[in-house]
Amino acid sequence: MGQRVAEDLVRPRRFGPRAVVRVDLHGVSLLGPGERRTMIRWEWVEAIQVADGVTVRSATDEVRIPRGAFGTDAASLGGLLEQARSITTRGEAIASLNDR
Repeated sequence: MGQRVAEDLVRPRRFGPRAVVRVDLHGVSLLGPGERRTMIRWEWVEAIQVADGVTVRSATDEVRIPRGAFGTDAASLGGLLEQARSITTRGEAIASLNDR
């Protein structure tokens, strides 16, 4: 069985508070300070967009992952998140995020 979770401490805005980006078997989460949390399950993901960072969208929420998260560029991170959408390759994608 592959790895189950990858986490990275990021600063979504240049001078903003830090947050934890979490990619696990269930989905993508952004855990901010206090009670601010956004979680998008893999089956709810409608789009993964790559620009200055990566944005994972569902019908009602979005998780914005800044460039440099998980020690990789936005295009590579977007590709790994697309790979993680498939249950058969999800563990491998999470392991790749942990290896960076």
